[in-house]
Amino acid sequence: MDEIILMRKLKRKDEWALGKIIDLYSSYITCIVWELLHKKGTKEDIEEVVADTFISLWLTAERINYKKYSSVKSYLGMIARNKAKDWLRAYRGEILELNDDILLIDGNVEHLILQKEQQLIIGRTLEKLRETDRKIFIMYYYRYKKIEEIAETLKMNPQTVKTRLRRGRETLKRILLEEGYDASEV
Repeated sequence: MDEIILMRKLKRKDEWALGKIIDLYSSYITCIVWELLHKKGTKEDIEEVVADTFISLWLTAERINYKKYSSVKSYLGMIARNKAKDWLRAYRGEILELNDDILLIDGNVEHLILQKEQQLIIGRTLEKLRETDRKIFIMYYYRYKKIEEIAETLKMNPQTVKTRLRRGRETLKRILLEEGYDASEV
């Protein structure tokens, strides 16, 4: 069945569509979660995060952006990765490294190589930022902290945090463009 049709049925809270998606992608989601948790979590932990992924899909189905996520598989992969990271943070106090974001989502090795290359460039770029700007960028994009939380932690005005995030994004975009990435990829 066409994934767009499945996504539309899911958006209308069609339980059959959820069941079909679980049948189609549970092993894929289990692989993603296992890759991130197998060194720290138990089999039950992995199963719990997989279940949380499908629950999250169900709860957010009406908000799926069809233009951004043209497939259920890519959307589920993003949810699974975030749920696994949340588990690591919450239960193990795991400090995630920047390269933990790289996963082979679509089975395309060329895409994975490009992702790893971009991650290295992002890491080098972050090293060029001022220490406070780097902390803000990492807290927001890698630790999923809210602007207000970052401002409170760093004892800054929330507007200053927003400004520094914008400046960090602009610097990152400029460097990626200098490295030869197409503007649509950035």
